[in-house]
Amino acid sequence: MTDASAVTNAGPVANASAAANAATYRRVVLVKPPETSRFNFGTFSLGVLAAAIRDHAAVTILDATALGVEAAAAAVWARRPDLVGVTAMGLRSVVPAAAFIRQLRAAAGDDARPAAIIAGGHGASMAPDPLLDAGADAVVIGEGEETLREVVAGGIHAGAAGVACRRDGRTVSGPPRPPIQPLERLPLPARDLMPPPPDGVHLMETSRGCPHACAFCETTRFYGRRWRPHPPARVADEVRLLVESCGAWMIHFADDNFCASPRRVLEICRRLRRGPLPAFILASARGDDLLADPRVIPAMAAARIQRVTVGVETLDPGAAARAAKPIPLPTYRAAFQRMAAHGVFSIASFIIGLPGESPALRERTVELAAAAGPDVAHFLPFLPLPGTPLAAGRAGPDPDPADVRDAELCNVAFRRHPAVHARLAAAVAGGGVRGLLARATLEHFRGAGVDAPAGACAGGNARAHDGPSSGVEV
Repeated sequence: MTDASAVTNAGPVANASAAANAATYRRVVLVKPPETSRFNFGTFSLGVLAAAIRDHAAVTILDATALGVEAAAAAVWARRPDLVGVTAMGLRSVVPAAAFIRQLRAAAGDDARPAAIIAGGHGASMAPDPLLDAGADAVVIGEGEETLREVVAGGIHAGAAGVACRRDGRTVSGPPRPPIQPLERLPLPARDLMPPPPDGVHLMETSRGCPHACAFCETTRFYGRRWRPHPPARVADEVRLLVESCGAWMIHFADDNFCASPRRVLEICRRLRRGPLPAFILASARGDDLLADPRVIPAMAAARIQRVTVGVETLDPGAAARAAKPIPLPTYRAAFQRMAAHGVFSIASFIIGLPGESPALRERTVELAAAAGPDVAHFLPFLPLPGTPLAAGRAGPDPDPADVRDAELCNVAFRRHPAVHARLAAAVAGGGVRGLLARATLEHFRGAGVDAPAGACAGGNARAHDGPSSGVEV
């Protein structure tokens, strides 16, 4: 059982491995463990952590996503680390991360001084106990840079800020660590230690957190309800660095809400237009924030921020109100229309099964989504994430099987919808980045066995665009 109270007399962890009580760690391996997932953010977060500690220790990064657990563990121990850091990016990553930690412990054998193991990430913060059960000496709760830096310099201590560990068989959590402020205190990610992104998309962050407080989202639980931006000059400089030094063709702003400040977006776009720029930039934003200033979408398009994901979640007014995100259909329709007019490819994400969802509107989900006008929509089952308001009273974090089934039915139905195919065909004919992504989407539909509906043009006769494919599953 987790002890939520802070332990003020911080001392060495009683049941930690020998290495966990070391004063310092000189060789650190940061690992993305073996996992099968549609959502793979690569080793970006590990590059951010590595940059924060590389002045204290020799750091290597291992992307073990595609390895088996035995091969991954062997690759870790071959580096002879003092400390192993394991990331669990989301809640679904906790189970494979725990399996990897168990294998790490088993593969260490009778080593008299095995390395300490520490886990972190959004998933670890939501569910630390399975990782501690698997053999982790500690779990970082919340932002990891300052906590990991303290651990590397001084060891693992029960009750330390931002750390959960075991004492006498129970989980002890230290007080929350204050968010890093200002965010530009963080150095640039250690990209020289990161393997090239397997999908060709280079990640970076321009801000952390979100000023909104949606009841289903764990962002405010992880970061607090505080949005912290990097200065526009740093954002533009990092984009330039990625293009010139890494040959970045596609860049993904991995922020929860890139458009939280329209004024800042405009300044970033002004600086980006000086170049050099990648082929296009991916970002996420709220529908109402995109419309807060009429200059935002045109400015984003001019700066090649031309693939934008909008979290719609639901178009059911009752469910939207309970989710604390009561944005109406006309707002989303206006945002998607404006993006299309400026050549921005739009993606909408929906959640099936939010509390308060009416059966009648659930039946109309696909029709309403098509009417809103995004180029693509993804439907996901509701996950009652631990610690979020909408998870209260739920037995666990697993989705309802009926929601899983209906989400997949919605995905198929949307891809077959005549209005969707017509919209994508028009985008292909319009050319540009939006046309390129629309073409890739139609090809993806066909590859998945989704044929164009009768009477709809799938764009198959349009001229092929020169250059590489998007490299992104749209």
